[in-house]
Parts: sequence; structure tokens; C-alpha cells
Amino acid sequence: MSPKSAGLAVKWGHKTPLVYKDGLPSWKKSGHRTVPTMAHIAKGNVVIVDLRDAKSVEKGYIPRAYTVPFGELEDYEDAFPAAYGAPIYLYSDKDEEVSAATRIVKDWGYKNVNGFYGALDAWISSGRTLQQGPALTASDDTPIFWEKILGDGEISITDFTKSLHSELIFVVDARTPEEYESGHFPGSVSIPLELMKSRLSEIPKDKFIVVHCKTGGRGEIGYRLLKEEGYAVKFLNAECECDPSGEYNIW
Repeated sequence: MSPKSAGLAVKWGHKTPLVYKDGLPSWKKSGHRTVPTMAHIAKGNVVIVDLRDAKSVEKGYIPRAYTVPFGELEDYEDAFPAAYGAPIYLYSDKDEEVSAATRIVKDWGYKNVNGFYGALDAWISSGRTLQQGPALTASDDTPIFWEKILGDGEISITDFTKSLHSELIFVVDARTPEEYESGHFPGSVSIPLELMKSRLSEIPKDKFIVVHCKTGGRGEIGYRLLKEEGYAVKFLNAECECDPSGEYNIW
């Protein structure tokens, strides 16, 4: 389970929950498929792209989907969201199109691209109705808009990166020491999540604290722990890669 789920399991009385610390990003990176909930597709802050031809789309498509015919996909790169961390779900009635489109969009630099296999059947099986008529379209002049919606306690990637090289924040890296040594944000301090409560003396009360991990799960647990202890704190709910050289990428 995720670190967040493990924390809840401990609160509910479970003694030895196991944590898959690399989480969903590692699962996807290994080439495994993921299956979204229909509630996430219906109301989540996501981008949905229908790869079928226009005539097929008009007969019925998942509401909120943009139509980008697979055969024309490579002409639509500039119409995709400006944010490379946007969660993008691609679907079609042909699995080979979904797989190929997923590779293409990842090659453009998008970090959270998901092939939604069997999307139409899953949508109908959940009791939902396909929308008929023309779907949303995108172009270079009217690109697909997506903006991250921050939850309670989250700091935006923009605010985090602006503050990182200043004296405004104290960054706590909640990952393992091994992860920290493999690369970390400049100036961040390694305090693994499981040791955080016993090392509160190392975290200043006169600074604004930001907790982070690799994907946001451990960061959120650390945020809640420090908030209960009276700290001014937020967490970075984003995926990141840090290089030993000090360079990093966040999405």
C-alpha cells in the first residue's frame, strides 16, 4: 500500500503494514497498466483524449474528452497542455492506438500519461452514458488548458521552486537516507518519515517548513505530523527526480 494508506492502517490498529514506497510512478515506469476509477475520469482534474476518428466520436464519447484522431496526433503537440505534469488519459477502441499514442505523448515530455484501455466499455459498465455529437477540439490557437488544483496543505511547484534557493523555507526530505544520497534538492535536510517524530529538535519552529518525498505520499504524512506539532508547514504533492549534481525535475 501507499505511505498514506499505511499511516491510516496504523491508526486503525494494524501493526505491520507494508509500504510500496516507489508507488504508482514506479509501477507505471515498469510498463504495467493502471486502471482509473470512473469517478476520477468523470470529475477528476484530468485531461481526457479520444483517439478515434471524428465520426466514431460523434456516435458516443466520454464527457469532457477532447477529440484528437490518432492519425493526426503528431500534428497536435502544441495543442496539448503547457504543464508537463498534467494527468493525461488516452483512449480508443483499438489498444494498439492507445499504446502508440501513449509512447508519442511521453516522448513529448509529459510525465503523467496513461493509456486508458477498454475505456468505453468501462464507462458504460459503470452505468454512465456516453455523450453524443461533436466533442471538444483543440488547436495551436486554443490549446487544451489544465491547471493543478492544490489541496489542503499543498505548496505549488512554482512557489516551491521560487523559494528553494532563499531563506524563506526549510525543506525536509522525508525519503530514506539512500534515496537522499542518490540526489536531493539543494539545502534540503534528510529526516526520513519514520524518524521524523523523534527528530523534531532538528526542525526549526521559526521557519516555514516544506516536506517532500518522491511522489507526495510520505510528504503528506510528514506534513500532518508536523502540523499537529504546531509547525507552519506545507508539503510538495508532486513527483520529482533529483540528481547528485543538484539538478532536479518536478512535475
